[in-house]
Amino acid sequence: MIYIYQDQGVSQESFTQITLILKEVLPETTLEPLNAVEVCQGLWAKDADLLIIPGGADVPYTRKLNGLGNQQIKDYVSHGGAFLGICAGAYYACAEVIFDKGGPLEVIGTRQLAFFPGKAMGPILAPYDYKTQRGSRAASLRTVFPNVPTLATYYNGGPFFQDAQQYPGTRVLARYNDNHLPAVLEIHFGKGTVVLSGVHPEHDPFTLDPQDPYLQKILPTLKQSDTDRKDFFRQLLQILGIKYYHSSHH
Repeated sequence: MIYIYQDQGVSQESFTQITLILKEVLPETTLEPLNAVEVCQGLWAKDADLLIIPGGADVPYTRKLNGLGNQQIKDYVSHGGAFLGICAGAYYACAEVIFDKGGPLEVIGTRQLAFFPGKAMGPILAPYDYKTQRGSRAASLRTVFPNVPTLATYYNGGPFFQDAQQYPGTRVLARYNDNHLPAVLEIHFGKGTVVLSGVHPEHDPFTLDPQDPYLQKILPTLKQSDTDRKDFFRQLLQILGIKYYHSSHH
């Protein structure tokens, strides 16, 4: 059973995209949305194979999950659970968030989950815009996976993880090609496993709006890399202990 957080702050697009790719690569697996009240009640932890916090805006996550909700998530992971945080969900899972420092959208603060004990800093590839796709990029990544050494995937507002390689129990799975900063992490937390991603490997470029003037610039690159994107996402699931469906070309 895979639970996907869906409450205030979660972007409908990120929720939809993560649902679509999971249905494609894990057709046998049950997916359930989980709201903040349910997170706090903690019943989900009994049958969860994975908890996902998608993209959106992380400040509303703190309002609803601080205290009890975050404690339930930490207990679940430390007892052997698996957690995937994407974009806002990745910021949220770091000890410190530094977003748009000195800019109009500035968010700076500590966070309770702190699966990554350091700082999530962003946006890294382009300034973010809540209303348009102006900050979207095709993020070029270099990974540790021999079958997907490089790929391009959708990016919008995500962080890098400062000095990630210095922390014990943390492995950098992918770096931004432009600046070699950590883009995707694997973290061991208690008996559990956490993957945090500053990019959106769940986003299918073939579903993004081809008429959008900002997306038009990046869609060709994203479409070209689509098979690599899916393979990369499968690798992340494997690290999280999820057995994925082998498609015919593997």
